[in-house]
Amino acid sequence: MTDQRKLLERALVRLRDTRARLAAAERAAREPISVLGAGVRLPGDVADLEAFWSLLRDGVDAVTPSVDTLDGHRPKPADRAENGRWAGLLTDVDGFDAAFFGISPAEAAKMDPQQRLVLEVAWEAMEDAGLPLETLQRAGTGVFLGVYNSDYLTLQYGEPGTINTYTAPGGAHSVLANRLSYLLDLRGPSMAVDTACSSSLMAVHLAVRALRQGECDIALAGGVNIILNPISTLVTEKVLPLAPGGRCRTFDAAADGIIRAEGCGVLVLTRESLAAGRRVRAVIRGTAANHDGRTNGLTAPNPRAQADLLRRALDDAGVRPEQVTYIEAHGTGTPLGDPIEVEALREVYGGGSLPCALGSVKTNFGHQEAAAGVTGLIKAMLVLEHEQVPPNVHLRRLNPEIDLAGSRLSAPAALTGLARGEHAPLAAVSSFGFGGANAHAIVQAPPPPQAGADAATPGKLVLPLSARDPAALAPLARAYAERLAGCDPVRAAAVCAAAGTRRTHLAHRLCLTAADPAELVARLGEVEGGGPAVPPRPPRVAFVFSGQGSQWAGMGTELLRREPVVAAEVAECDAVVRELAGWSVLEQLADGGRLHETEVAQVAIGALQLGLAALWRSWGIEPSAVTGHSMGEVTAAYAAGALDRAQAFDLLLRRARRAEEGAAGGAMASISLPPDRVRELIGSGGFASPGGSSARTGGRVGIGAVNGPRSTVVAGERQAVVAVCDAAERLGASVRRLPSRYGFHSPMLDGQDERLAAELADLRPGPCTVPMYSTVTGALVQPGQLGAAHWGRNLRDAVRFSPAVSAVAATGVTVFVELGPHPVLLRDLGETLEEAGVRYRAVGSLRRGQPASATLDRSLADLYRAGLEVDWEAVLGAAPADVPLPAYPWQRRRHWLGEATQRADLVTAVPQAERTATIALFVRRRIADALGLDDVEQVPEDRPLADFALDSLVIVELKGQAESELGVTVPLQALLRVMHGGTARDLATMIAKES
Repeated sequence: MTDQRKLLERALVRLRDTRARLAAAERAAREPISVLGAGVRLPGDVADLEAFWSLLRDGVDAVTPSVDTLDGHRPKPADRAENGRWAGLLTDVDGFDAAFFGISPAEAAKMDPQQRLVLEVAWEAMEDAGLPLETLQRAGTGVFLGVYNSDYLTLQYGEPGTINTYTAPGGAHSVLANRLSYLLDLRGPSMAVDTACSSSLMAVHLAVRALRQGECDIALAGGVNIILNPISTLVTEKVLPLAPGGRCRTFDAAADGIIRAEGCGVLVLTRESLAAGRRVRAVIRGTAANHDGRTNGLTAPNPRAQADLLRRALDDAGVRPEQVTYIEAHGTGTPLGDPIEVEALREVYGGGSLPCALGSVKTNFGHQEAAAGVTGLIKAMLVLEHEQVPPNVHLRRLNPEIDLAGSRLSAPAALTGLARGEHAPLAAVSSFGFGGANAHAIVQAPPPPQAGADAATPGKLVLPLSARDPAALAPLARAYAERLAGCDPVRAAAVCAAAGTRRTHLAHRLCLTAADPAELVARLGEVEGGGPAVPPRPPRVAFVFSGQGSQWAGMGTELLRREPVVAAEVAECDAVVRELAGWSVLEQLADGGRLHETEVAQVAIGALQLGLAALWRSWGIEPSAVTGHSMGEVTAAYAAGALDRAQAFDLLLRRARRAEEGAAGGAMASISLPPDRVRELIGSGGFASPGGSSARTGGRVGIGAVNGPRSTVVAGERQAVVAVCDAAERLGASVRRLPSRYGFHSPMLDGQDERLAAELADLRPGPCTVPMYSTVTGALVQPGQLGAAHWGRNLRDAVRFSPAVSAVAATGVTVFVELGPHPVLLRDLGETLEEAGVRYRAVGSLRRGQPASATLDRSLADLYRAGLEVDWEAVLGAAPADVPLPAYPWQRRRHWLGEATQRADLVTAVPQAERTATIALFVRRRIADALGLDDVEQVPEDRPLADFALDSLVIVELKGQAESELGVTVPLQALLRVMHGGTARDLATMIAKES
């Protein structure tokens, strides 16, 4: 009986588990999809959702006389002469920011403008969603795009001689989606959808399914349509009735057909469960797709199939039809199609008590074909957001074949309010293909945003801006200035936080800091451009911990109030020091009265340095190396992982006591001479033992530090230091007497080093997890080196700061961050690096008597401009969900067929001696373009080409570019051999020889 009971219990557990899994699968299969962002490009100069809503609300007719665009040139809408043909056209179709996407002018000229438009609008949708590119890349983002026009490709068929390697990918429908995935490195499903007029809503339907099935966590979905060739309009006219009256008069008695239109819309979608904390524009509750089946003609609609489609979408959404209060109809404005569609809508949606409005965006623009469905969906989202229904333009008298009597349906001809029920309002959207492929979606207003944290305290005013083209920075800055004008400090800080956390950080960078919004706006107004691009990989960083002498009364007090990370670290240090020494670091930082004492000064500096190190690391600034000057070597060892907190402060306290006992009453001075020359002065003046060095037997003065190539510190007994300084001044050297009453790192400490080493006999350092460069040896710390004897030398021997910095720089480190209460090493560090020919960036952390906003924030800005990847959420906090930001200012140039760069025939135009160098530069530029690099110097002439991992298409394109633009011959097999094992110079030599 007991065994049977156990079996039954196990069976019940398994049954519950199975039911739970089935319920979870059912929830996943019907999970609502959140719309995080949208991008649009529509007739009437509509480039964002705000402009789209204004056009809809005001009932604007964006249709103009049609123009042929065989050469890409279009008159402005107001300049288009009436010619009896009408269309809803974009203002321009030939401009494109090819450089932003790393596309060469030659390739851009062969790309269908539909591909170009999708790239820009998809980026705008990402920005509207507040999703940096890295987020989409991590999410395995899918791309689903509707398209069916091929005008640009067909324009090339008349000139077969112009067809090249760019033609096929430039015109293929599949590449519309694939190119977006390729350029943005998105690894989810990627497909173009062609179901004619329903293509873009069908793409949304497929994206919803892919998200629910877990094929991707984010999806870009939408569609595009551009009309260039009058032949395609002729083809359309043979299938669909073009309106003689030149307008889509949806639902109207005078409806007489469609007019063609252009546009592009892209949505950013994710599962509702992944949208927490983000602004949601709308929620797609459900979708459905079907086909009309066999009707009385391939292009004839089927009201029964349409009604079935609507019911399936409602079922997928878990919504009752009477809850829907707005329907965006397919609504083409044909005398037959509109009544058939409304018949199906009435059958499914006609019952209920809440009024339900019908609309069609085609009355504003015309029929946007492959972009029609997504345009209608975005309109429905805006209706839900603003709770108003725009007028159906041109609706004067309802088509007598449409019967709305006795139903809750209406077709408003003026702006009306949206009916509200108990729940968030719902809308439905239809899109039907002329081949019978149909799609329907149910969309709901988003839930109200969750109450955020109390934002009464303003955050930092640190504003990072970036662009792919330095010319874009000035207009971007102006746009931010307009957005920030009149903002209070809380809102201005929110804009900064959003700019840091919700934008992709590109190669050309600015970062502005300010004390208040007015200053930030003023600084934005001064921006005229940007500097060079940051390197493709973030530069390597070294933390430099300064020594005693940087302290000042009040240091760190503002920082402790402002930065919880610093406060937490210093509190940990304070607890250790209280136990070891019986006094409080926090009290001494607040009071500052004992900072003249060596023990208090060095321990307080050390605690503040550890707080700064924790802060920089929390902001994403991780060191590749550390080094420390004098006592700063102790905190560097902690940052390297060799010492724990208790070991570090025990060492600082013992070291300080030995220094106080041995070096008190001495003096120090900095002399602008190389160390060898200073050593000669010391020897010739009789201030040291025979040999002229600060030997450990009897010398009264010696070299205390080698800080730079011509920056040497002498230390020792005061009279001896004065004498050396006088001798140096007689030679014309600059001398700076340091405000110190100690002779640190001098013969005055002879014997104290041995005592310190004896006190530290039980010290057991761990291994360095970050490379540490010692200023005792001027070299990389080796395993087992940081024992007691090393710290004795650290107390007594000269500080070899300049050699240590040189050793750090030799490893490729180019960014140096000084950690301390005041930067005392930056000048010497800079002179050392300049002498070594290193291009570097060096910043401090705090500065004496200045607020953190004037020092720490500016240093962070410098590091961002240098190419460091900053954790902006850690710096600025999470931005509120409702902070809009300016869109990227595209730097468009004209790209069209037959207008690629003219070739320069090297065979005849360039002397033999110059040919190889010219070709090498050309090759490097084209490789830089292909890799999206802004600076040709990032493709060194002598670097193996295999290092760049160029794909086969790029290699073939390189061959075609060289032959068409340079007039040279490039044998493919020889090219492949050089690409495998040679350099750009080798390739140029081969091409020059073959030509």
